[in-house]
Amino acid sequence: MKRTEILLRQRERLLTNVLESKENRAKWLTELMDIDDEIEEMEKKRQRAERRCVLNAV
Repeated sequence: MKRTEILLRQRERLLTNVLESKENRAKWLTELMDIDDEIEEMEKKRQRAERRCVLNAV
């Protein structure tokens, strides 16, 4: 399983927790933001790597 798949599953679980567990909402939202940040950073790295491959191919 890829890291992004793991993060997306964790994200789904956290969204459920946010809706069901009102007393820990700040904790779940913080974890959710951390996961979103990591997914975003992974996407940026992937895009940079693709650009390098294209530039090297030209």
